[in-house]
Amino acid sequence: AGGGGAGAGAGAGAGGGDEVGEGDEVLDVVDIYSAIRPEDDEEPDRQEVIDTPDGKPNAEWLVFRKHTKFTEPLEKTKEWTDLFEPSFEEVPLFQGRVRDYKRRNAEAVGVVKCRIKVFRKENETKAGKSELNPERDPEYFEVVSSDPSIPDALEKCRPYKQYNIYETFAEATVEVRVYCLKAFQVTPGGFMREENGEGMWLQYLEARLGDKKHESDVVKSLNPNFFHVFQFADCVIPGPSQLVITLLDASIAPQGMILSTKKIGTTTIDLEDRWFCQEWRDEKYKPREVRDLINEEELPGVSQGKLSLFLDIVDETKAAEQPVEDIKVLGKTLPMELRVIIWNTLDTAPKDSYTSDVYISCELLGVGQPKMTDTHYGVKVKAYGMFNYRLKWKCKFPEMNLEYLMRISVWDENALTSHKSIAEGVLPLKKLFKDCFERNQGKTSPDDMEFVFMTPRDMGQDTDADKQVLVDEENFKYPYIWYKMVHPNFGFNREKNSQAKLQLSIQVMPRAKARANPAGRARNGPSKLAEPGRPPQPANPILESEKCKAYIVYSIKEFFGRCKGTCMCLCCCLICGLILAAIAGIQMAFPGLLPIPG
Repeated sequence: AGGGGAGAGAGAGAGGGDEVGEGDEVLDVVDIYSAIRPEDDEEPDRQEVIDTPDGKPNAEWLVFRKHTKFTEPLEKTKEWTDLFEPSFEEVPLFQGRVRDYKRRNAEAVGVVKCRIKVFRKENETKAGKSELNPERDPEYFEVVSSDPSIPDALEKCRPYKQYNIYETFAEATVEVRVYCLKAFQVTPGGFMREENGEGMWLQYLEARLGDKKHESDVVKSLNPNFFHVFQFADCVIPGPSQLVITLLDASIAPQGMILSTKKIGTTTIDLEDRWFCQEWRDEKYKPREVRDLINEEELPGVSQGKLSLFLDIVDETKAAEQPVEDIKVLGKTLPMELRVIIWNTLDTAPKDSYTSDVYISCELLGVGQPKMTDTHYGVKVKAYGMFNYRLKWKCKFPEMNLEYLMRISVWDENALTSHKSIAEGVLPLKKLFKDCFERNQGKTSPDDMEFVFMTPRDMGQDTDADKQVLVDEENFKYPYIWYKMVHPNFGFNREKNSQAKLQLSIQVMPRAKARANPAGRARNGPSKLAEPGRPPQPANPILESEKCKAYIVYSIKEFFGRCKGTCMCLCCCLICGLILAAIAGIQMAFPGLLPIPG
């Protein structure tokens, strides 16, 4: 089987559907291969909660679904509010009086973080001794919120002691990783430029922690998708813990240098609250959160946009063992699903006298083991081998270790001896995968993604590809191609040495599209394929008596069908013999009755 190429087919349900809210901006394609489980290869899994705006899996959901999603800052959610009890008391510092109370956060020049505890001195006598024990000096006792009254607290005798702050909050050197995904619902502002009559923004993120500062790439969008990771190494906790992330609009010179910026909004995360929360540290996949971006100088308390991110803090000694998640793979790879439907065979070379028990084996070289159809028994040379059988593979493109070659083999099944090869070939599919990659790069909604089919035009055949289609039970159309296949023992001329003809459809799509438009393996639903119209097949006479009876009747009819010419000739000879015998008998019984030519 030779040739290769790609043709586009409109996907089921393709069209529009703009997302709203967090998903209102088209995402770049991200690497979602690592998010797909092995069992997804056979049947689509539907048990997961898909929390996308349209309820359909998209690229972002597939990558980050293991990170629980929250639509507000983590410290404000009911699941985490009580767990994030402040590790320290925070006291803002100001220079002089606060001039504008509404903008007080913008006027703060720093924060003092401390732990404050109040101890109650027990009652004393006029002599300055303890009322409970006049022989000793009065002591100080700790009072906690759970004590019903001060006398009860005193009875518990929790004496004053100087807490060791270094034991309670052990110092650690950590690496802070901030995974900034995207900004959305951003209020138009900044420099208010125009391009082609429409607003144009050049936005980037700036992250500060103590005296360290990092910046992301500039993205040309009002609601930019960053998928950027900020890394702060050698950070000491307790220490500078106010992580400040700012969305900025930039004015850029032709040489690419940033000339000036305007702040859109800022959000601040306290790292010590996270680090000293054991429940948060125990989370293997840190939760995603959405934080408001606020510009305290211009509109205090009013959100100017939202930033989707998740945060991780790793002990410096374990940083090498826990590599940074690779979320910045924009456009590098695209997970795909290959679907092949084996429809029919024709002109199959016989291996068992005049028939063959045919099945098809397909292998995407480098991706798992070969996959096979069921067997059609007793296929004659000029009869169709009927299958209607779907096979599926998942892979990604581009992949350096894959050549995207499919080996297709037609086999004759034997119960007692080894199976016999009827024909085989290798079909190149790289062009098909490349076309699918180029058509779907930058798309994230399954509604916008496309199926890509191999069509007769790709094989150089002069046929009407739009009419050369078959359908499933949902009336989805599949363009098909007939391949002439050969065997090395009989030569490689596909016109003279063809050992079988194979009718199949080949379809490639992004995995997100495959999840939104699932199809079962073999003939199973969804997108169920019709049962092949095979004649009765051999069956167990005890367990499947009706099928066995039908097969026997069919075999008898087939026998007489094959011997039709011979039987007619024998019948004619028999009739002629009977006629001659009758004439001879009459002549012997009644001599002279029938004139005999002289």
